[in-house]
Amino acid sequence: MRASHALRWLAGGVLVLWCGVFLRMETTEKSMVRALIVQPNRSGWAVQLLYQFPEAAADASDAVAEIRSCSAEDATLPLALHKAELELPKTANYRLCEYLLFDETASQTDVLELEEFLQTEPVSRLSARVLFVAGIGKLTEETPPDGLPGSGAESEETDAASETLPGALLQAAEDTAARAPHLYECAAGAVIPILEIEENGVTWQKESRLLTAQESTRLSPNETAMAQLLQERTMPVEFALEGETVILRRCVVSVEAEGNGFAVMLTGQRRAGTPPVAESVCRQLEALCEGTIVRTWQSGADLLRLGAVRALKEGPGAFFTTKNACPEVRASVKMLDL
Repeated sequence: MRASHALRWLAGGVLVLWCGVFLRMETTEKSMVRALIVQPNRSGWAVQLLYQFPEAAADASDAVAEIRSCSAEDATLPLALHKAELELPKTANYRLCEYLLFDETASQTDVLELEEFLQTEPVSRLSARVLFVAGIGKLTEETPPDGLPGSGAESEETDAASETLPGALLQAAEDTAARAPHLYECAAGAVIPILEIEENGVTWQKESRLLTAQESTRLSPNETAMAQLLQERTMPVEFALEGETVILRRCVVSVEAEGNGFAVMLTGQRRAGTPPVAESVCRQLEALCEGTIVRTWQSGADLLRLGAVRALKEGPGAFFTTKNACPEVRASVKMLDL
């Protein structure tokens, strides 16, 4: 009995010790990195970390704490990231890092290099959302050099800007996340939203970039909305057409192999009480659908996985890639009456 009693006390002591170590490791004494900003340049890589030093539970992503930024540059991505981490007040923790923000000039090669790096590092955020940011330099300009404070009223204004701008950028990324692809989706070509840092804050641009192995293509607002619709990524979507702005609250996309080409059916639904859509507007949407599919195909992206649709119908021998000429596509649009 004495041995059994001693073992129970020993087990209890080990459990308390383990809990203490666990709680210590999960305390707020860490810099919680919320977003990783990557900017390839001629000399190598520039990296910025948007982080917070929360004053609440470490697993609370909305903990009350200011979002701040730190940056570093070096010849390679691992070195640049390591230097940026040295600027943090505490040890970096990437558990809440859900956004990877790239300079708008980044290529798919740059994105895939980051993906390869993250596969072998503790950061490991392959499910993070990818966005482009225009005007990243303004984020660095707001921070005094070497982290030293200025003086007088100018210092107070600069400190206020440096405290609010990183937070605004993170908030904009959160608001746009549903439109953004995951990092692991970018190898096949992806439509990536664009955030722009301006004097008055951060705004989401209705345009986007199609990132493929061939090139980075700027898509217009209507092409962006159609690409998002075809990928069924987020709703609602808005189109600024001739004479009318159309907002689709829901839309079902169906694709069928038809002869040597494909038939694409868009069945849309608008908000209750909205006037019926004219036939001319439906024809504009059909033309936009066909044009977007062809343009993205020529840039190296198969938004509707047409090759897989063909292979499913006729067998693996019928499979083709975006390196071939774009097959004929016939789009039809139908609006449901509520």
